[in-house]
Amino acid sequence: MARHHSARSTVSRSVRKASEMWDWVKSRPSCCLKFGTDSLGWAVRERNWCGRLHQKCFISTLPVGAVKPSPTTDNLTHPSTLAPQICALAGLEKKHRIGKGALLSELPRRIGVLLPDTAVRTVVLHLDQVPTRREEREALIRWRMGQEQIFPLNNAKVMSQVFGNQAEGSERGYTVLAVAVQESVLGQYESLCESVGLIPFEVGITSLQLVNLWKRISRGGGWLHHDVLWMTLVDRSLTMMVFQCGRIVFYRCKLLGVDASEVLATDDLLNRVLDECRASLEVCQQRHPALNIHHAVICGDGEIASLQAELHGQLQLVVQQFGWKSIEKFGWGARGSQQGMASLAALAGVV
Repeated sequence: MARHHSARSTVSRSVRKASEMWDWVKSRPSCCLKFGTDSLGWAVRERNWCGRLHQKCFISTLPVGAVKPSPTTDNLTHPSTLAPQICALAGLEKKHRIGKGALLSELPRRIGVLLPDTAVRTVVLHLDQVPTRREEREALIRWRMGQEQIFPLNNAKVMSQVFGNQAEGSERGYTVLAVAVQESVLGQYESLCESVGLIPFEVGITSLQLVNLWKRISRGGGWLHHDVLWMTLVDRSLTMMVFQCGRIVFYRCKLLGVDASEVLATDDLLNRVLDECRASLEVCQQRHPALNIHHAVICGDGEIASLQAELHGQLQLVVQQFGWKSIEKFGWGARGSQQGMASLAALAGVV
């Protein structure tokens, strides 16, 4: 079985400077802040009185239009109004003001930050070899993204995750989900976090973190033995990924403009999702004739029975839902946590 390689998301410039000052930057952040279109999610991993790790997750509803994800324009309409909300959500200790009223905690806290899928641009790359050194790997991926000429990389940060072929007896090879986020877009999120004493150390996208969580808690059974269609309904968008023998081979994100509950309750929107799935599978089959997709995973809030039935009837897919019930089934539930897609994504960022 081929080894699975993964690459950490690019860290912010501020933390690279801070790493020279604090030893604690060497460990993974124990907190994650998820930005969404309708809510913020916060998760923290900590030890209880007997030393056992556990998680707590919280949600804070956002004002309409507070976060408008875009890969090219400003995402945060009024960042200053979000600062107190983040402080309350994260349970930050009493602040003191310095300078022009900026809020700072006494000691900055490193966190992971998850952006909406629609705030970035993505491309799937195919590689025969992957350098083991991080710097060489990042340089190769950025160069390959430039070769594709799908979108400009000037003033863009590049993040990536590498997937190895995990099927026994299969030819060795790798695919990469490469993500580009404009520095001006990322800078808004970073500046907001830093204004309240939170330092973005890891930056990722929502759907990919949720996939990684699903792989971990389900022990990867379906991941290794079936080609899988993954669907995320969150942040008023639909993200579809196709995995073949553990490797990502397709990625598409479409803005829906409505909450997932409205999609599942409205025939027109439901048909739109089905059409997107059908078109995506057709494209995949043309590019990868060996694909044999009969399994799908839907990550989203609410009742999915209607979508599940249509996917089974029209596309002959066996569908399972991934959400908080799945987490609890495998013993990963966080007692007392507020449940929703924003908090589930934040949880994915700390476990």
